[in-house]
Amino acid sequence: MIEDIYQIRIHSRGGQGAKTAGVIIAETFIEQGKFAQAFAEYGPERSGAPMKVFIRLSNKQIRLHGDVESPDMVVVLDSSLLANIDVTEGMSKNGFLLINSPKPEEELLKEVKNKNCKIRAIDASKIAKETIGKNLPNTVIVGAMAKLLPSISYKGLAAKMTEKLDVKISKEMMDKNIEALDAGYQNINK
Repeated sequence: MIEDIYQIRIHSRGGQGAKTAGVIIAETFIEQGKFAQAFAEYGPERSGAPMKVFIRLSNKQIRLHGDVESPDMVVVLDSSLLANIDVTEGMSKNGFLLINSPKPEEELLKEVKNKNCKIRAIDASKIAKETIGKNLPNTVIVGAMAKLLPSISYKGLAAKMTEKLDVKISKEMMDKNIEALDAGYQNINK
Protein backbone atom coordinates (compact mmCIF):
# COMPACT_ATOMS: atom_id res chain seq x y z
CA MET A 1 0.00 0.00 0.00
CA ILE A 2 1.47 3.35 -1.09
CA GLU A 3 0.63 6.36 1.09
CA ASP A 4 -2.55 4.73 2.42
CA ILE A 5 -3.68 3.92 -1.12
CA TYR A 6 -5.04 0.47 -1.88
CA GLN A 7 -4.09 -0.35 -5.46
CA ILE A 8 -5.71 -2.92 -7.75
CA ARG A 9 -4.76 -4.16 -11.20
CA ILE A 10 -7.24 -6.20 -13.24
CA HIS A 11 -5.99 -8.38 -16.11
CA SER A 12 -8.71 -9.18 -18.58
CA ARG A 13 -9.66 -9.48 -22.20
CA GLY A 14 -11.71 -6.85 -23.99
CA GLY A 15 -15.43 -7.53 -23.65
CA GLN A 16 -15.31 -9.23 -20.23
CA GLY A 17 -16.53 -6.15 -18.38
CA ALA A 18 -13.35 -5.29 -16.45
CA LYS A 19 -13.64 -1.56 -17.18
CA THR A 20 -17.25 -1.51 -15.94
CA ALA A 21 -16.20 -3.43 -12.82
CA GLY A 22 -13.48 -0.87 -12.09
CA VAL A 23 -15.84 2.06 -12.51
CA ILE A 24 -18.48 0.50 -10.25
CA ILE A 25 -15.92 -0.16 -7.50
CA ALA A 26 -14.39 3.33 -7.72
CA GLU A 27 -17.73 5.17 -7.81
CA THR A 28 -19.02 3.12 -4.87
CA PHE A 29 -15.95 4.10 -2.86
CA ILE A 30 -16.41 7.77 -3.78
CA GLU A 31 -20.05 7.67 -2.67
CA GLN A 32 -18.80 6.44 0.71
CA GLY A 33 -17.04 9.82 1.05
CA LYS A 34 -13.63 8.50 0.08
CA PHE A 35 -11.32 8.88 -2.93
CA ALA A 36 -10.86 6.59 -5.92
CA GLN A 37 -9.58 6.29 -9.48
CA ALA A 38 -10.38 3.72 -12.17
CA PHE A 39 -9.05 3.69 -15.72
CA ALA A 40 -8.21 1.17 -18.41
CA GLU A 41 -5.21 0.47 -20.60
CA TYR A 42 -5.96 -1.23 -23.88
CA GLY A 43 -3.69 -2.99 -26.32
CA PRO A 44 -5.22 -3.46 -29.75
CA GLU A 45 -8.77 -2.22 -29.19
CA ARG A 46 -10.78 -5.28 -30.04
CA SER A 47 -12.89 -7.79 -28.19
CA GLY A 48 -10.73 -10.56 -26.76
CA ALA A 49 -7.47 -8.59 -26.71
CA PRO A 50 -5.57 -8.46 -23.38
CA MET A 51 -6.20 -5.31 -21.36
CA LYS A 52 -5.66 -3.94 -17.85
CA VAL A 53 -7.78 -1.87 -15.53
CA PHE A 54 -6.22 0.12 -12.71
CA ILE A 55 -8.04 1.10 -9.51
CA ARG A 56 -6.87 3.15 -6.55
CA LEU A 57 -8.87 3.50 -3.31
CA SER A 58 -7.95 5.84 -0.45
CA ASN A 59 -9.26 7.79 2.53
CA LYS A 60 -7.13 10.72 1.32
CA GLN A 61 -6.83 12.59 -1.96
CA ILE A 62 -4.95 10.54 -4.58
CA ARG A 63 -2.11 12.36 -6.31
CA LEU A 64 -0.75 9.42 -8.33
CA HIS A 65 -1.79 9.38 -11.98
CA GLY A 66 -0.01 6.47 -13.64
CA ASP A 67 -0.48 2.77 -14.06
CA VAL A 68 -0.66 0.64 -10.92
CA GLU A 69 2.81 -0.89 -10.68
CA SER A 70 2.70 -2.18 -7.08
CA PRO A 71 -0.80 -3.60 -6.63
CA ASP A 72 -2.18 -4.79 -3.29
CA MET A 73 -4.66 -6.89 -5.25
CA VAL A 74 -4.47 -8.41 -8.71
CA VAL A 75 -7.61 -9.75 -10.37
CA VAL A 76 -7.48 -12.07 -13.38
CA LEU A 77 -10.75 -12.40 -15.30
CA ASP A 78 -9.30 -14.82 -17.88
CA SER A 79 -6.93 -17.46 -16.48
CA SER A 80 -5.47 -18.12 -19.96
CA LEU A 81 -3.54 -14.87 -19.45
CA LEU A 82 -1.43 -16.62 -16.78
CA ALA A 83 0.48 -18.47 -19.51
CA ASN A 84 1.80 -15.30 -21.17
CA ILE A 85 1.75 -12.53 -18.56
CA ASP A 86 3.36 -12.25 -15.13
CA VAL A 87 0.19 -11.00 -13.47
CA THR A 88 1.98 -10.80 -10.10
CA GLU A 89 4.64 -8.38 -11.37
CA GLY A 90 5.25 -5.67 -8.76
CA MET A 91 2.64 -7.14 -6.44
CA SER A 92 2.99 -6.12 -2.80
CA LYS A 93 4.12 -8.79 -0.37
CA ASN A 94 1.17 -10.86 0.79
CA GLY A 95 -1.17 -9.16 -1.68
CA PHE A 96 -4.38 -10.82 -2.88
CA LEU A 97 -4.47 -12.59 -6.24
CA LEU A 98 -8.07 -13.28 -7.29
CA ILE A 99 -8.42 -15.54 -10.34
CA ASN A 100 -11.48 -16.58 -12.33
CA SER A 101 -10.75 -20.30 -12.58
CA PRO A 102 -12.22 -23.69 -11.70
CA LYS A 103 -8.72 -24.91 -10.71
CA PRO A 104 -7.77 -25.37 -7.05
CA GLU A 105 -5.81 -22.47 -5.54
CA GLU A 106 -2.76 -24.69 -4.89
CA GLU A 107 -2.57 -25.56 -8.59
CA LEU A 108 -2.92 -21.92 -9.66
CA LEU A 109 -0.13 -20.89 -7.26
CA LYS A 110 2.23 -23.08 -9.32
CA GLU A 111 1.40 -20.98 -12.41
CA VAL A 112 2.38 -17.59 -10.95
CA LYS A 113 5.79 -16.13 -10.09
CA ASN A 114 4.90 -14.51 -6.74
CA LYS A 115 4.49 -17.43 -4.34
CA ASN A 116 3.92 -15.10 -1.35
CA CYS A 117 0.53 -13.84 -2.46
CA LYS A 118 -2.79 -14.86 -0.92
CA ILE A 119 -4.41 -16.61 -3.85
CA ARG A 120 -8.18 -16.91 -4.16
CA ALA A 121 -9.97 -18.68 -7.00
CA ILE A 122 -13.60 -18.55 -7.99
CA ASP A 123 -15.20 -20.06 -11.08
CA ALA A 124 -16.81 -16.75 -12.02
CA SER A 125 -17.44 -17.88 -15.60
CA LYS A 126 -19.46 -20.90 -14.45
CA ILE A 127 -21.43 -18.84 -11.93
CA ALA A 128 -22.10 -16.16 -14.59
CA LYS A 129 -23.35 -18.76 -17.07
CA GLU A 130 -25.64 -20.26 -14.41
CA THR A 131 -27.05 -16.93 -13.17
CA ILE A 132 -26.82 -14.49 -16.08
CA GLY A 133 -26.82 -17.01 -18.91
CA LYS A 134 -23.60 -15.61 -20.44
CA ASN A 135 -19.88 -15.87 -19.76
CA LEU A 136 -19.58 -12.36 -18.30
CA PRO A 137 -17.51 -12.96 -15.16
CA ASN A 138 -17.14 -9.31 -14.12
CA THR A 139 -20.27 -9.18 -11.94
CA VAL A 140 -19.27 -12.31 -10.02
CA ILE A 141 -15.71 -10.99 -9.62
CA VAL A 142 -16.98 -7.66 -8.25
CA GLY A 143 -18.90 -9.61 -5.61
CA ALA A 144 -15.78 -11.58 -4.69
CA MET A 145 -13.70 -8.38 -4.60
CA ALA A 146 -16.24 -6.80 -2.24
CA LYS A 147 -15.45 -9.44 0.37
CA LEU A 148 -11.66 -9.04 -0.03
CA LEU A 149 -11.46 -5.24 -0.28
CA PRO A 150 -11.03 -3.09 2.81
CA SER A 151 -13.85 -0.71 3.65
CA ILE A 152 -16.18 -1.10 0.69
CA SER A 153 -19.92 -1.40 1.10
CA TYR A 154 -21.45 -4.49 -0.50
CA LYS A 155 -24.88 -2.81 -0.47
CA GLY A 156 -23.30 0.24 -2.07
CA LEU A 157 -21.84 -1.93 -4.85
CA ALA A 158 -25.22 -3.52 -5.53
CA ALA A 159 -26.86 -0.09 -5.66
CA LYS A 160 -24.14 1.32 -7.96
CA MET A 161 -24.39 -1.70 -10.26
CA THR A 162 -28.14 -1.23 -10.48
CA GLU A 163 -27.68 2.48 -11.23
CA LYS A 164 -25.04 1.86 -13.94
CA LEU A 165 -26.70 -1.09 -15.67
CA ASP A 166 -30.40 -0.32 -15.18
CA VAL A 167 -30.60 1.79 -18.34
CA LYS A 168 -28.70 -0.81 -20.38
CA ILE A 169 -30.40 -4.07 -19.43
CA SER A 170 -33.89 -5.36 -18.58
CA LYS A 171 -35.21 -5.72 -15.02
CA GLU A 172 -34.91 -9.50 -15.37
CA MET A 173 -31.24 -9.25 -16.40
CA MET A 174 -30.59 -6.75 -13.60
CA ASP A 175 -31.98 -9.24 -11.08
CA LYS A 176 -29.72 -11.94 -12.54
CA ASN A 177 -26.70 -9.64 -12.26
CA ILE A 178 -27.48 -8.93 -8.59
CA GLU A 179 -27.78 -12.70 -8.06
CA ALA A 180 -24.35 -13.13 -9.72
CA LEU A 181 -22.87 -10.36 -7.54
CA ASP A 182 -24.21 -12.09 -4.43
CA ALA A 183 -22.88 -15.48 -5.58
CA GLY A 184 -19.41 -13.96 -6.00
CA TYR A 185 -19.57 -12.49 -2.50
CA GLN A 186 -20.82 -15.73 -0.93
CA ASN A 187 -18.42 -18.07 -2.76
CA ILE A 188 -15.08 -16.52 -1.82
CA ASN A 189 -13.13 -16.98 1.40
CA LYS A 190 -11.48 -13.98 2.98
